Amino acid sequence: MGRGSECLTTASDATQSTTQSGTPAPTVTPATTTTSSSDGTTSFARFFDQDRFHTMFPDAVELYNFNGLVNAASKYTEFANTGNDTNDKRELAAFLAQTSHESDNFKAAEEYAKDTYTVWQYCDNTTYACAPGRRYHGRGPIQLSWNYNYYNAGKALGIDLLYNPEIVANDTAVTWMTALWYWMTPQGGRVIHDVVTGANGFAESTKIINGALECGPNAPNPQNEQQRITYYNKMCEALDVQPLGNTSCNA
Repeated sequence: MGRGSECLTTASDATQSTTQSGTPAPTVTPATTTTSSSDGTTSFARFFDQDRFHTMFPDAVELYNFNGLVNAASKYTEFANTGNDTNDKRELAAFLAQTSHESDNFKAAEEYAKDTYTVWQYCDNTTYACAPGRRYHGRGPIQLSWNYNYYNAGKALGIDLLYNPEIVANDTAVTWMTALWYWMTPQGGRVIHDVVTGANGFAESTKIINGALECGPNAPNPQNEQQRITYYNKMCEALDVQPLGNTSCNA
């Protein structure tokens, strides 16, 4: 995770060979699938389900139960649910591609390098004071990081994540909702949901998520962007939809 709108650090960015240890057992959302939103429209679960998710991501930890995503999306009913099947598939493909990259194929509940950081890592007291002793490293499918993102996500969800950031790595509903909050909320003035189904939409989503580190001639980690594109192409194939325009933010 970078700063500001580029708030994500992938779980494996710092130490790719490091394995997780000591991760608390997740609180798993019951595996019931809600396929309709409150207005009666059918959700993105008509395109993808828990079985297909498990087939594509066989090593995913139970925290990332796909049915938990379906249930969490009831708070963000426009996510991959606009009524245009092609656009909805593209958005779902992009979301799963970006989050699978961030979370190491849904294996990492927390950033692998978390134990190497000081308590002040990802702490910016400019707007919101960091809670004493709390750590704001990457957690969840979008690897939410920085104290201000925990504060803002928590405020939107009605949960005090500034003082309880560990919930993001322990609760299925909350972990998916933080990713959807980031996806559906302005980041640096732009909303991923609004741009991702347009021309060059996937490239635009990468710019919003981690553009400072992966996009442009001086980006230090352009290889990470290539992995995102690989995941996106894989998800588009699985959902039988074609990418629209350039997928690379360096094209």
